Amino acid sequence: MPFITWAPVLIVLMAIEGFGMMIFGLIWETSLQELVPEEAFGRVASLDMLGSFALLPLGYVAVGWLATVIGGEITIITLAILVLVTIGVALCVPSIRRFD
Repeated sequence: MPFITWAPVLIVLMAIEGFGMMIFGLIWETSLQELVPEEAFGRVASLDMLGSFALLPLGYVAVGWLATVIGGEITIITLAILVLVTIGVALCVPSIRRFD
């Protein structure tokens, strides 16, 4: 069974998620370009790409295993809460909010 069964709600939630991802990507890339020295930018961007793409299959395996063990809906809820708590904790650090 799908977690969200009514299509209009799903469309709105997916639009919010897409908007959030685009805002995050914009802030992340801008921060990298502003805060990383020009001579180190290539190396930092390479590590960013490694973390973003090369490690993705490991995440797929881990989430698939977790969904098998505790169920798909519980996995989605648990990981959503984990993401929100992580964001909340990060935003509580003033130097992160100010990019110091």
